[in-house]
Amino acid sequence: MALEDSFWLDISLGNFRANVAQARSQLAGSARLMVAVKSDAYGHGGAAIAEAAVSAGADALAVLDIPTGLALRETLPDTPMLAWLISPHDDFLAASAAQLTLGISHSWQLDAIARQCEGVTTTVHLKIDTGLHRNGCLLERWPALVTKARELERAGLIDVEGIWSHLADTSLEEDKRSLERFHDALEVAHAAGLSPTIHHIAASAAAKDLPESRLDMVRIGIIVFGVSPFDERSADELGFAPVMALRATITEVNEKSATITVGMGFAHGLMPLPPSTGWVSWNGQRLSLQSVEPHHCVLGWPETDSPAVGDVVTLFGDPAERSPRAEDWAAWSRTIGDEVISAMSPSVPRRYLSD
Repeated sequence: MALEDSFWLDISLGNFRANVAQARSQLAGSARLMVAVKSDAYGHGGAAIAEAAVSAGADALAVLDIPTGLALRETLPDTPMLAWLISPHDDFLAASAAQLTLGISHSWQLDAIARQCEGVTTTVHLKIDTGLHRNGCLLERWPALVTKARELERAGLIDVEGIWSHLADTSLEEDKRSLERFHDALEVAHAAGLSPTIHHIAASAAAKDLPESRLDMVRIGIIVFGVSPFDERSADELGFAPVMALRATITEVNEKSATITVGMGFAHGLMPLPPSTGWVSWNGQRLSLQSVEPHHCVLGWPETDSPAVGDVVTLFGDPAERSPRAEDWAAWSRTIGDEVISAMSPSVPRRYLSD
């Protein structure tokens, strides 16, 4: 059996589209919906997922960086895309020509636009740090940033379409304080002469638990991939189905040691686990995970039936197979569900199911 046949990811585009529609009705409400496709769409494959998001009703995409946005422009020429992880080495002119929206946190980014994009108007969303301290303009530097932005807008170099931020989502109280800081920052921007038409701060968690944070647009990420952003609520409880199911075939059966081997391990992106932690599913039965090795996993023997080489084991992501969820693997490895699915190596084949 060829190596590429021993493990693969089933990506349910049907579940993903349904999740996007659910996010629009349950989380966005009357606000616009931006779907995050960063990190190769959390390991699902950027282009296919981006197209599915738009077809399911997403108004815009969060692409994280300029190269990702430029690549997606080939298949989605008109969809608004926000890129905010910006390097001094990025091609700002190419981004502007491709009509990417740039998330701006620092004055040097505005200087780069002015220097590289003369004669072109670049759409920007200015980002204020409201307490997360991740890629946003600090409050004390905000007046200078909005003043410079207004100067460039008057010169026709930029269009300040939006102002935005990230929430820490550590507690509802902290998110409320961050929202207050955001509204204060908007007043400073308005006083500087800016008139943005889009304000956005809420992602999946806040859009659910703090409806007043939805504003003009919400950015929805991990939940539309069927993984919960909450510790105490699962995705299925919130009405979102898994999109990614990881499967591997049995490559060895050892009756003497009562063990089974499947041909996928942590070298392919599977989370390494302590010995005898977790389980997977085979024919609806739980098989204990005895060890996760670089290129294979060792499983315990089933209580009934006899496995055979070539049988398929579901490692996570398929409720119909009674498999664990990505969140289960996250709990076992003491991480978050985002990392479990995003860690899948490009060497793992993706099989897209329209269902």
